[in-house]
Amino acid sequence: MPTIVQLAAAQLDAYNRADLDAFVECYHPEVVVFDGQTQLLAGREAFRDRYQSLFKSAGFGADVHQRMSLGRHCIDAECWWRLDGESGVRRTGHVLVRYRERDGFIDLVQFLSEQDET
Repeated sequence: MPTIVQLAAAQLDAYNRADLDAFVECYHPEVVVFDGQTQLLAGREAFRDRYQSLFKSAGFGADVHQRMSLGRHCIDAECWWRLDGESGVRRTGHVLVRYRERDGFIDLVQFLSEQDET
């Protein structure tokens, strides 16, 4: 069974290759995604739907500058970038991403940014 660090690395690799199937396969069928404390989605199909248009657009990626793990938990400090499809302008940002493993998949994702108060 893969560790949370292996899962975090595998999903990042698939993300950067724009391989939607390999990306989604890293996530549990009952995955839950939060932005701060707000739930964004639940379930692998909703997860796929959320990322499908991004993966079709190309022009995106992320790098992990620091990764910490403890048991089933992993936190990545990421720098992400995206190209605006209309203007071609490159946008960048930083985010902490928390992952949790269950049954060999990532079952929880939480994005934390500077704007989060809690």
